[in-house]
Amino acid sequence: MNKLTEIKINRFQLNVLLNDEQKEGFDYLLNHGVFCTKCGETCSKGFDIEEIYLNSLNDIKIKGKCNVCCGNVARIIEFGGDKGFFNKANDFRKSIEK
Repeated sequence: MNKLTEIKINRFQLNVLLNDEQKEGFDYLLNHGVFCTKCGETCSKGFDIEEIYLNSLNDIKIKGKCNVCCGNVARIIEFGGDKGFFNKANDFRKSIEK
């Protein structure tokens, strides 16, 4: 089996990939589960998303800046273990291949 590559996606593409339940979990983790190493705590005032990736395991990786200190933050949200999402992500990858 070929290893999948990490690909950059935009917010619209992310929205297409996630179902309503996954969107709720995603939003919750973004609001309560992103840790800033510079502040030393969870990003209490949120963060600005700068980049979104579909990683090699079909998980979602978010990179951004903490709204308090502007430190770099990242979060991997594990969706790739969900067979339905994994297959949808693979179909998405095929649809954007050149």
